[in-house]
Amino acid sequence: MTDYGTDVRLDGHLAGDVAVTPTDDLAQIDGPALVAQDIAEAVATPLGSLPWDPSAGSEIPRWLNSPHPRDAEVLAELRRVAAKDPRVDVRTIAARSDREGGYILSFRPLAATNAVDLSFSRESLGG
Repeated sequence: MTDYGTDVRLDGHLAGDVAVTPTDDLAQIDGPALVAQDIAEAVATPLGSLPWDPSAGSEIPRWLNSPHPRDAEVLAELRRVAAKDPRVDVRTIAARSDREGGYILSFRPLAATNAVDLSFSRESLGG
């Protein structure tokens, strides 16, 4: 079994609030769900905004606040962020626009059997 690490589970992949258990302990996350949470947070984090890791994050928040973001650039950036995570099988990464004007990023974590689909609305990304 692949060890993807363990972290604190966030309440919704872009909410930023930590999830708690019924006993008010911090909820944990691991496995492919952790990979998905980490990538979702990287997508929503403006590139260069973390002083301890200026290469972390994506250009998407900045692009979606511009008057005319280009879907092709957003889709390429989603793929780039997913490919940067060493726990992702880069051969499985795909990104597409959805019918509501948002985006779907698909990938399979290494050693996982199922792909993960992350949905991003423009509002959730700051657009």
